Amino acid sequence: MKTIAVWVSEQVALGAVASIQDFFTFCNQYWYFLKQQEPLFRVKLIGPQPQVRSGAVWVETEPVDLTAVDALIIPGFHDTKPADLRQASQILCPYQRQITDFYLQNKWLTAFCSGTFALAGIGLLDHKQATSVWFFNDYFRQMFPKVQLNLQELVVQQQNILTAGATTSYLNLCLRLVELMMDTAFAQQMAKIMLTDPNRHSQLPYLSLQLPLVHSDPKLAEIQHYMQQHLQSPLTLDSIAEAFAMTSRTLIRRFKQHLDETPIAYLQRLRVERAKSLLENTSLAVEQVMALVGYEDLSSFRKLFIHYTSLTPKAYRQKFMFEPQLPCGSGDE
Repeated sequence: MKTIAVWVSEQVALGAVASIQDFFTFCNQYWYFLKQQEPLFRVKLIGPQPQVRSGAVWVETEPVDLTAVDALIIPGFHDTKPADLRQASQILCPYQRQITDFYLQNKWLTAFCSGTFALAGIGLLDHKQATSVWFFNDYFRQMFPKVQLNLQELVVQQQNILTAGATTSYLNLCLRLVELMMDTAFAQQMAKIMLTDPNRHSQLPYLSLQLPLVHSDPKLAEIQHYMQQHLQSPLTLDSIAEAFAMTSRTLIRRFKQHLDETPIAYLQRLRVERAKSLLENTSLAVEQVMALVGYEDLSSFRKLFIHYTSLTPKAYRQKFMFEPQLPCGSGDE
C-alpha cells in the first residue's frame, strides 16, 4: 500500500483536500472491484496544527512525519494578496530539512495551485521548471526569479517533483501520481471514472488578463490602458512611444522591467484576450473577430491565437462558449 500525505495548515483549501481523499478512495474501490484485494492507497493529513478550521469544517491532522510516506501533496491556499502569498511561501520553512531529505530519497514531492509558492519557498524548485496558479504568475516570477515558470503545461515533472496549475489541476496531478505509482492503464480508467480529461495538458486556454496589474508604475499603467483602448488601430512600437513622448528604447525598458515582456508581446496578448472574449460571448465569424482586434491576415491571426491559447479560434469557442439556455417550461411540444 502506498501512503500519500496531504499538507494541511491554516488557509489551505480544504475542499481540494477532501477531493484528493475522495480521488484515492475511488482508486481503492475500483481496485477492489477489479482484484478483490487490499487498498492501493492510504491518505493521511499532516500539518503543524492538530486541527484546522475552514468555515464550519474542522479537520484533524497528524504531526509532520514523512518517514513512511511515498508521496507528499501541498495543496493551494486561500491567499490572494502579495503579503499573504509571501506568508504562504514560508509555511514549509520549519520542515525544510525533513522535506529536502524526503526529496533526496526519490519520493514523489508535489504541489498545485498556490501550494507551489510554499514548495518554491524552501528552494527545491530553484533552477527547475515548474508551473503554478496562472493568475498569480507575476507574483510568482517576482518572488522566485530562480524558478523557470512554465505556464504552458498543466502538470510539470522535474525528476521526482511534480507541480500543477490552478484550482482543479489537482485532478490531473492525482492522475499523474496514479500513473507513476501504478500504471498507465489504471490511470486511464480512473480518468474515465472521474470524468477528467487526461489530455488536458495546458493552462494556456484558461489564461486571462482580467486581473489587476501588479506593478506600481503609473505611466506604464497609462500606456497599458491606451493600448487596450486602441486594439483595432495599427499600433506599432514607434507610434506608442511617440504618443507618450518617449523613445522606443525607454518604452521597451519599462515593459521589460515591470512586466518581463516587450510592448509588442503585451499588445499581442491584449488582442488575443479581446478575441477570446468575442469568441466566448458573440456569434461573430472568426474573420470579424480578427478585424475587431487589429489583424488583417487570417493565417497570422490563427497562428498567434494558437501560440497564446494552444487552441484554434474555433476550438476555443467550442470549449468556452456557454450554450444558450432555454427558459423554464419551454421546449418541443
